[in-house]
Amino acid sequence: MKICILCNFGPYLSVGGSEAVIMAVAEEMVKKYNYEVDIYAHNYKKAFRCNGINLFPCPKGDKIINKISNKYSHIFVYSDSFWNMEDILHIIKKIVPRLSLCLVGAYFLQSHPDMFNLLKENIDRFNLITHSTFTPDYKWCIDNNLPVKVIPNGVNLEEFRNNSINFREKFNIKEKYIILNVGNYFFGKGFELLPQIARKIKSKDIIILSISNSVKYPYDKIFFERTKKQSKGLNIRFLRDLPREDVVAAFNVSDLFLFTSKKEVAPLVILESQAAKLPWISMDVGNVKERRGGIVINNNKEDHKGYKIVDDKIINSYLVNIADILELKDVREKLINDGQKNIDKIGWKNIVPLYHEVFSR
Repeated sequence: MKICILCNFGPYLSVGGSEAVIMAVAEEMVKKYNYEVDIYAHNYKKAFRCNGINLFPCPKGDKIINKISNKYSHIFVYSDSFWNMEDILHIIKKIVPRLSLCLVGAYFLQSHPDMFNLLKENIDRFNLITHSTFTPDYKWCIDNNLPVKVIPNGVNLEEFRNNSINFREKFNIKEKYIILNVGNYFFGKGFELLPQIARKIKSKDIIILSISNSVKYPYDKIFFERTKKQSKGLNIRFLRDLPREDVVAAFNVSDLFLFTSKKEVAPLVILESQAAKLPWISMDVGNVKERRGGIVINNNKEDHKGYKIVDDKIINSYLVNIADILELKDVREKLINDGQKNIDKIGWKNIVPLYHEVFSR
C-alpha cells in the first residue's frame, strides 16, 4: 500500500504529541507492513526523506487535490483541525482513495456546522478514529450516529527500558526530588501553574523541571518568557530542545510527573510516565481517568471552550498529592505497581496493527 498522511506539524522537524503519534504509525507501517508512506505537513519547507518515509511541504488551499487525488491507496488525516480540512471536504468527490480521519477532539467540525454537514453527507468516504471512549470526540460521534473506531495512543517502551543516560549528572541536579513537567508552550497547557505551585513548595530538596521544544507558533516565545519571568527566584529549571534520549532519561530519573494541562484528548506524556515507572498527577482532562499509575484531580469548573478553570483549591490539591507521592512510600509504590499492570498493551507494536486494519479495509 502507498499511503499519504496529512498533518499540520510533521515529525522530525517538530516534537510534540501529535508528531510522535504520526511518526510511530508511519515508521511501523514501513517496517512491519512494507507500506510506502508520504507525509505532507505545513512545517516542512522542502521535501526530504527520513527513516524510509518521504516528507513534503503541504500545499495550501485546494492545490492539495493535485497531490493526493489518485496516487495513494489510502489517505490518513491526523486531526480535523488540519488546516486543509475545509479544502478536502469541498473537493471530496474528486479524491479517489478512501480517507481515515483521526478526530483528536473534533474541535473544528464541532464549531463549523457547514463542514460537519459536508462530512456527514460523505461519511461513506471516511473512517473516523478517536483515541478513547472517554474523549468528547467519541461522544460527539455517538450522539450524531457516526461510525467510529477507537485506537488508543501508545508509547515506545523499549526507549525507556534501554536508556542509560545519567540525567542528574549530565545536568548537575543536586536536589533530592525532581518534579517533571514536559510540554510545549501552547495555549491551555497550564505552564503558568508551575510557578504557582513552586511558590507554595517550601522544601529546598525539590526542583521542578520544565522541558519543552521551540515551536513555530506565534505565542510560544511569549508564553515561555512570561513563565520564566513569573518563576524568578523559584526552584524551577527550564530546559529546551533537548535530544529525545535526554527527555526519556528525565522521565526515568524523576520522582513525579506534574501534568498541568487544562484541556486534552489523549496525552502521550501520561503513557510515557507509565513507561518510566513515574507516578503522575493530572486534572481530569482528556482520557486520563482511564490511565493507570497516577492521581486524578477532579475539577468541574470549565470555561465556555472546555478549558479547566484553576483556583486555589486545585493548586492545593496538587500540593497535597505531591506531598503524598514524595513522602509516603506505600502511596508511591502502589501507583507504580498500578501503572505497570499490562504495560505491554500500550506499546506501539500492539497499537499500530489497529491502524493497519483500518487502512487496509
